[in-house]
Amino acid sequence: MPLKYAAPLLTVALLATAAWGQPSSQAPAESAASVATPSSLPPIAPAGRPAIGLALEGGGALGLAHVGVLQWMEEHRIPIDRIAGTSMGSLVGGLYASGDSPAQMRALAVSDAFLNVFTLQTSYADSSFRRRQDRMEMPQAITFGLKHGLGLRNALLSDRGVDEFLLTNMPAYNGQELDYNQMPIPFRCVATDLDALQSVTFDRGPLPQAVRASISIPGVFPPVQGRNGHYLVDGGILDNLPTDVLKRELHADTIIAVHLEDAPLSGADTSSIVGVLNRAFSAGIVANVEKAERLADVIVNVPVGKFSAFDYAKAAELVQAGYQAAEQSRASLLRFALDEQDWKTYLAARNSRRLPLPGVLRQVRVDGGEPGAIRQVQSDMKPLEGQPVSPVHTLDALKTIQSNGDYAATYEAFSPSPAPAAGATEVPNPDTGILVRLSKDPIGPPYLLFGPTLAASTSNISRMEVALRVVDQNLGGYGSELRAGASVGYRTNLSAEYYRLLNPSGYFLEPHIGVVREPVYIWANQKRVAERFQQNLSSGLEVGRTFSSSLQVSAEWHAIDTRWSLKTGVGGGPFLSGTAQTGLLHIKLDRAAASTISPNGFRLFASAGALYHAASSDNAPVVELTVDRTRQWRERNILAVSASLNSYLRARVAEPYRFTLGGPMRLSASSFDEYRGTDTFLTRAGYLRRIAALPTGLGQGLYAGISYESGQIWSPDQRAILRQDGFAGLIANTPIGFVTLGVSVGDAGHRKVFVTLGRMF
Repeated sequence: MPLKYAAPLLTVALLATAAWGQPSSQAPAESAASVATPSSLPPIAPAGRPAIGLALEGGGALGLAHVGVLQWMEEHRIPIDRIAGTSMGSLVGGLYASGDSPAQMRALAVSDAFLNVFTLQTSYADSSFRRRQDRMEMPQAITFGLKHGLGLRNALLSDRGVDEFLLTNMPAYNGQELDYNQMPIPFRCVATDLDALQSVTFDRGPLPQAVRASISIPGVFPPVQGRNGHYLVDGGILDNLPTDVLKRELHADTIIAVHLEDAPLSGADTSSIVGVLNRAFSAGIVANVEKAERLADVIVNVPVGKFSAFDYAKAAELVQAGYQAAEQSRASLLRFALDEQDWKTYLAARNSRRLPLPGVLRQVRVDGGEPGAIRQVQSDMKPLEGQPVSPVHTLDALKTIQSNGDYAATYEAFSPSPAPAAGATEVPNPDTGILVRLSKDPIGPPYLLFGPTLAASTSNISRMEVALRVVDQNLGGYGSELRAGASVGYRTNLSAEYYRLLNPSGYFLEPHIGVVREPVYIWANQKRVAERFQQNLSSGLEVGRTFSSSLQVSAEWHAIDTRWSLKTGVGGGPFLSGTAQTGLLHIKLDRAAASTISPNGFRLFASAGALYHAASSDNAPVVELTVDRTRQWRERNILAVSASLNSYLRARVAEPYRFTLGGPMRLSASSFDEYRGTDTFLTRAGYLRRIAALPTGLGQGLYAGISYESGQIWSPDQRAILRQDGFAGLIANTPIGFVTLGVSVGDAGHRKVFVTLGRMF
């Protein structure tokens, strides 16, 4: 994907900020400057005809048109003896050169394979337990790195998705020793060296890494670091149509170039900053393409002006556009056609160079990373030894090391060469080694998470806070971390916790401390009757085991010193100053697919224990339970049910320690924390209909939603209260968190219009 097609996304990213989610790290890749000279090119089959080279231009989704051109050429028996591509041209060309048929590539293009390529951050499902906590508590957070001072990451999108896409679809061509001259069709792809400011041509090494470098749009995907330490980005900047590579390195006698015709200048191109930047970036690309076309014997022009570089959803139309363009060039192309017998000879020679899938895994090496990270990878890869190498299983094994966001991991195959036994004759070893390359994030840890939250409703007090969180990973040992937070606004909060991982099995110890100062409003018959001020100073210790990214079991002791004072009005009990302690067992199970709107998922958070030595309160058992279940129905629809229970089992407990209900998504027609009691129960059932999809990677979309809520609250000094309400509104899952605009109508005359930003309240 050349730079000219990246301008719209890149400009929007720069205007909006490019730092949502965990930063992404660069994965090392081979550059032509650091590898051996490739072998000689294979002979042309059948002999006696000119070597035909095909140059494929970059262009993002527009490059899917190349598939249609290849389909037409195969149907008409046009042989391709050499291929060179840039960016998306390198991806399509690499797949075809390695043996994929146009039909296979078309099936891949029209599937949902590209949906996970363009993502702002590691998916929620692949995040560690603690990173999931961050995403749930601060889904709106902008992430800064603090390793070299305050800094943003070097790209808008994460490279995790594109790396996995390439590794999955090029399994037989991910070897260190791969010689591109010996592929079914000799191949080259082009990247741009940011250090040397010149083009780099890949002719050896793992094919997924070469293509990854070629498609690294500056500012959109992170650059790729070559073995020589140079940083590589999209090849389209200097050589978007590599006919020169076909002539110079692959010695093609006849060159066919596929050119993706851009739309002419329009009013939209000069009426906005995005349009002007797009045309300006395109100027250099157009110049190098026009120069490249002079070396071509045949140019297949594909009119794609009505499409954009991100129209992956229109893959079928783009493939058809390429097919029709080849048909328009029929007369120029058919002069290279082979008869049926020669075509069979050509295919036989091409197929004879196809590589088998990787063999049995016999050895694992890890390059880069601290000792704890290396041990983690070796442990995760151990169960795969002795099994056939599978990209899916290997990528799954590497998810753990990447789940915290501080490491990126790629892999490549190599051929182990153990010393032969005494007296034995050495033979080539068919088994496979895997080299895992770890790279640290260049901007962190530590990281700073920053994000605002807002909740406002009619006839109520608006709540707005700005939250900060510092996360310093691997502090004091691999897997351990310090997490400190602060918020200012409606609530003032300072907190710190140190998560100490005791062993690789997940046992941990976590001391924590915090202070909270906030106003508390007391309500009666929908009117504020008092304003209290609450201050809590707390400390505690939690011990337990994190079994996986979705399950943690722990025990916690917690001590709190509370000040509960009256500022205005009457209500909320007497002034209170004193301490309390709790002992709790926790089970936290999170099998959701997203932190906010999860199409499918299940969450269970359960705690049980006791409150004791609490000021003005009886010793009391404590039970807290939250269950959420969502299910997708017919792609655009989500059904959700949830229930929560908080109870002291009707013991007499003072006001500061009581549970609350009221506010958006917690009896939405009522005021914030309108109800206070020792026992609460809330159920909710809802339906969401996606009415718009946000741009790729920016969230799940915009939804229209309705829900029903029913809640009950009880305490020893008041009768039980039952409230029911209905909600209707718009809900968006965006990079700045959970956004709602809704109307709720309930019983007893309760009505609210509300808006929230940041997280689900």
